[in-house]
Amino acid sequence: MPSALRTVLAADLDPADLSSLQVVTCGTAPLEPATAIAFEEKYGIPVLITYGATEFAGGVTGWTLRDHHEWSATKRGSVGRAHPGTDLRIVEADSGEVLGPDQVGVLEVRSTQLGLDRGWVRTTDLASLDTEEFLWLHGRSDDAIIRGGFKIVPTDVQHVLESHPAIREATVVGLADERLGAVPVAAVELEPGAHLDEAELLDFARRNLTGYAVPVAVRVVGSLPRTPSLKVSRPTVLAMFTEGTATEGTAP
Repeated sequence: MPSALRTVLAADLDPADLSSLQVVTCGTAPLEPATAIAFEEKYGIPVLITYGATEFAGGVTGWTLRDHHEWSATKRGSVGRAHPGTDLRIVEADSGEVLGPDQVGVLEVRSTQLGLDRGWVRTTDLASLDTEEFLWLHGRSDDAIIRGGFKIVPTDVQHVLESHPAIREATVVGLADERLGAVPVAAVELEPGAHLDEAELLDFARRNLTGYAVPVAVRVVGSLPRTPSLKVSRPTVLAMFTEGTATEGTAP
C-alpha cells in the first residue's frame, strides 16, 4: 500500500535489504507517481499498481511487468488494464451513456469473478479509459464537493497540494456550509524534517488552484489519522475542522 512505500523510503533502508524482491504490488489507496518513481530509482524494483474493491472480490485491474516495461514512462499514474475475464466501461452518471476514450465518468465493471449472471456493477469511482485501455482514476463520485454549484474533486486538489516538496501526503474533504452547500478543507502530513506553516500552505494553494477549489481551512499535522487498514480516515480529518481546530483562510 502507498503508506508502506512511503515508510520504506523515509526509513532509508539499504537497497541490499530488498534485493530478493523482483516486484512490489501496491493497492488499497491511490499512489502518487512521484512515490513510485522514487522507490524504483532507489531500489530498482518495479512498482505494479492494482485496483479492486471488496464488492469485486479482489482486484479487477493492474499492471503487469510487461506493461510496466513498455508503458511506465507514458502511463504513470494509471491503475493498469483489466484482468482477464473483466470488462470495464465509463458511463455518464445520470443517463448511463457509455463514454469514449479519455472522457471522465463513473466506472462500471463486469467480471467473471462476480459470477456470470451479475452483469455490470456500478462503482462510486470517477474514471477514464484511454485508447490503450489503461484505467485512470479521478476520485470518487460520492466524495465530490459542490461549492456554490462548482464541482470539486478532492483528489485533484490533493495532487496539487502534494506537488509542494514539503508535503508528504494530503487529504481534502468537504465541510458543510450554509451559504455554499459545502467547501473544501485540507489536512497535510509533511515530509520528515520539512517545515511548512498553514499560512504558507494556503498561499501555495491560492497560487496553484482555481479560486473555488482553494481550501477555506487547512491543518498541518504530524501524521494523518488512519484506519486499521492504513487508509486515511476521512471522518477523523473532517472532525479536525468541525471541532474548530483548523487555521482558516479565504479563497480569492
